Amino acid sequence: MPRCPAFEKLGLPEFPIILAPLAGVSDHPFRRVCAGQGASLTYVEMLSAKAILYKSQRTFDMMARHAEESVLGVQVTGGSADDVARAIEILDKQPFDTIDINMGCPVTKVVKTGSGSAILKEPERVYETVRRGRQATDKPFSVKVRLGWDRSQVSIFEVADAAEKGGADWITIHGRLRSEDYSFPVDLATIAAVRRRLAIPVIGNGNIFSQGDALQMRERSRVDGVMVSRGALGNPWIFREIMTGNSEVSADEWLQTVTEHLTWQQQAYGPGGMGAVCMRKHLLWYAKGWPGAKNLRERINTADSIESCLTMVQEFHRDLLAAGVTRRLQVAAEQGFIWDPKYEMDRKLDRGVGDDGLGLEPGLEPVPR
Repeated sequence: MPRCPAFEKLGLPEFPIILAPLAGVSDHPFRRVCAGQGASLTYVEMLSAKAILYKSQRTFDMMARHAEESVLGVQVTGGSADDVARAIEILDKQPFDTIDINMGCPVTKVVKTGSGSAILKEPERVYETVRRGRQATDKPFSVKVRLGWDRSQVSIFEVADAAEKGGADWITIHGRLRSEDYSFPVDLATIAAVRRRLAIPVIGNGNIFSQGDALQMRERSRVDGVMVSRGALGNPWIFREIMTGNSEVSADEWLQTVTEHLTWQQQAYGPGGMGAVCMRKHLLWYAKGWPGAKNLRERINTADSIESCLTMVQEFHRDLLAAGVTRRLQVAAEQGFIWDPKYEMDRKLDRGVGDDGLGLEPGLEPVPR
């Protein structure tokens, strides 16, 4: 098919490798690390349309963009087409290059407000939400979906048609149903069937942990790009691997990247407090694939400052070299199912944006219509 005009406008390659908007993860220090390793496009974490309309300071803080980020998108979800469209009008004035509507988030806190995957149950609402969103912005505009709500409501074909008809420039498909957790295989055949059906590009998402996974997604589903989610946690080098096939990470390169992340974390949040606490999960992920990681993980849980985190990382690096370990072991996809703190954060802890989890400051009033 001809090259996507929206991809050209954003300066994306022919086959973009995109970092997903990850709740509780995708702040600008992490995005910069991934972009430095080759991510074509990154997003801020998913935002609530209602929180935007109520001008929640917490939500606007989440929109922070670093001056060195070259291409950045924002993702929004909401319980009605009106809320989403009005939120997009506001986002259109913010420093983002592209806007996405989330219709795939599966967590209960989100779907019980009619947002995320709940929209998939109503293809007519998909169309209206996309149509009105398209009218609210001239920026490149996309939709992220799942295959449907459950086995009785596999709505992806109607949803994809509605998104295309509504004016989306491309669609990202996570190849599972809302009812399915990470133990279910990604349905590449259905993604392929959707791809054959549409004129707009399709981005494939789900279980991209290596170049082999990305190639399988591309070859079997004929997608126009891939979006990496959990595969980037602790492994920002996956973007380089997908592009070049080089999956090796040396101990020195690991130290350099983690130190860079810590430096940017401190610049963004200060030397201690929540900035250090939030960094712990990244360090737990960065420890994957290295001998002796269990001891490091136990120590990280006590870190109360970026400086203490850095000291632990440097000591771990010295121990690796002293033991003759110069290369990370291959990080297999199966590790994501054995120990996956992102699953703990999302499904088990019901993490996500939603009307009862917005953290709205008392007394806020919505933006006038």
